[in-house]
Order: sequence, then structure tokens, then C-alpha cells
Amino acid sequence: MNRDIHSIIAREYERRQKVATDIVDQRKEQVYTKIPELYKIEAMINQFGIKYNRLILSESGDKKFILEELTEKIRELSNARNKLLVKNNISTDFFKPPYQCEKCKDTGYITDTSGSQRCSCYRQQIISHLFSQSNISVNGNECFDNFNEMLYPDEIDEAKYGITISPRENINSIKESCIKFIKNIDDPNQKNLFFNGRTGVGKTFLSFCIARELINQGRTVLYLTAPALFDIITGHKMRTFKEDDFIDDRYQSIFSVELLIIDDLGTEPLSDARYAELLNILNSRQSQSSVRTCKTIISTNIGPKKLYELYTERITSRIVGYFDRLVLAGKDIRLLQ
Repeated sequence: MNRDIHSIIAREYERRQKVATDIVDQRKEQVYTKIPELYKIEAMINQFGIKYNRLILSESGDKKFILEELTEKIRELSNARNKLLVKNNISTDFFKPPYQCEKCKDTGYITDTSGSQRCSCYRQQIISHLFSQSNISVNGNECFDNFNEMLYPDEIDEAKYGITISPRENINSIKESCIKFIKNIDDPNQKNLFFNGRTGVGKTFLSFCIARELINQGRTVLYLTAPALFDIITGHKMRTFKEDDFIDDRYQSIFSVELLIIDDLGTEPLSDARYAELLNILNSRQSQSSVRTCKTIISTNIGPKKLYELYTERITSRIVGYFDRLVLAGKDIRLLQ
């Protein structure tokens, strides 16, 4: 996923530079027709610039005097050009390429005394593409800044909520677990997360909060509902059966992405084949987690007892062993809002 993103961004910078160059060429063509003398000055500046660069690269002896002389001539010609532009009510920046990012001149990189490094605009492009590929909206409201524990009751009622503390105390504890998960995302000992609870208590919201934090760090994330996940797998199998050289980036991302979110587990059509596919995903991602960042979040309305009934014991044991189970409780937040 990251490799594809960097290729896309490189092409985007090439496009931006071409657009900026084309705009300058069009402006020059218009102005040179109106002011022929300006063309002569520009041509002389270019000639002296070429001589200057060649001299810099040459191995000739004492060239300081000649370089200073060329620099002075270029400066005089530049002043003459600017005076001519002002005289004709044209901005002296008229021939300056209209880059989208002035800091890196639409190259994506900034070079200083410490070397070359990615510009902030490059990082922003990475984040935009990561959001696009993650199935999560870049403009969504699901973030920890919008987390509101007041939507959860402060009363303790085990019979009503199924937990021994208040839903508000419980959700604050779960939030801390989520923040810890983000902080320790690279730690092989950090378990995956399993969000459990009835509809509307904030399971998807918290998944998105985690995803948004990680994407803003430049991490790769993929959010899929369980039905969508298995549709991708089914589609992949059908295509690979017909096409030997078929490459499916979305299918590969299920196994390679740094954070995979599987939402609404149990809403997919159940079958033995899908049990095997889910087991393969869990086993593959868990085996990779010891050598690289490869975490998974699963959310479901299904409780442990129902989970055992619907899925094989091997799948359930993987979830119990590889995941921290976080039980969300409370009222349907969507109705409260």
C-alpha cells in the first residue's frame, strides 16, 4: 500500500511541475509578443546562466573572477528585465512558476544543511491517500477530541448493563486502553482489540478514533465491514481462478496493512469456507506481528457465548488469545444524539 502511494505522489509532483512550467511558458509567449526587448534580455540571462553553470562544473583553475563577472551581468540583466516589466504594468513575479508549495517548489523535498528531507506537503499527501485507501473519511468527526463520556450513564446497574461499574467509568477505561494501543502499536506484545457490545454504544466510533490517530502518524489502515471483507476475498478467488497474473492490492492489504479493522463480525453470511478464510487472516496477521506492525481490531454485537456457537473453536480461541476484549455498555448513542 505504501509503495503504491509513493508512486502516485511522485506522479502528482511531476504533474504539478509540468503545469507550473506550462503556465510560465504561456505567460512568456504572451509578453514576448508585446515586448520583444524582454525576450532578448531573457535570452541573454539564460546564456550567462549556462556559462555560469558550466564554469562551476569545470575543473579549470582560477575562475573566481569570471564567476563574479557573470554574476554581475546576470544581476544587471535581471534588474533591466524587472524595470521593463514594471514599466509595462506587469508584476516582477509574473515569470515565477506558480508552485502549489513554495517551500519545495513542487518537488516534495527540501534540501538544507542537514541534507534532503520530505516537505510537509508530501506528508499531507500521504495522509490524504491513506484516508482514501482506508475507507475512512478525511473529514469525519470520529476522533478522540469529540469523545464524550457524558453520553454514557453514570449509574451502576449490572442487571441492566452487564458490567459491575457504571458505563461512564467503563468507557473512560476503554478509552485509555485505546490510547495505550496506539502508543504501543509497534510492540509485538501489544494485543489486538476486540470491541464487544450491542448496537449504538460506540464500537465503530472508537475504531475510527484509533484509525484516524494512526493515519495521521502516516500508518496504513484498512476499515472493512465483515460482509465487505469476505466479498473482497470471494472476488479475489474468482479473479485469480480466471487470471493467473491477477494482482489484487485490496486483498493483499488485508494481510499487509498495519491496522486492519473488521467491523460488524457476524453479519456476514456464515459458511465453513468463511470460517477458514477468517482463521487464515487471523493466523497470518498474528504470525507477522512479531516482525513488523500488524494489528487487528474486531468489533461485533455478538457475545462470547454466541461467538462459540457461530464460529469454530479454533477461531474463537484465536480471538480470546490474541485480543483484549473490551465490552462497551450503555444506551444507544445515536438515539441520544
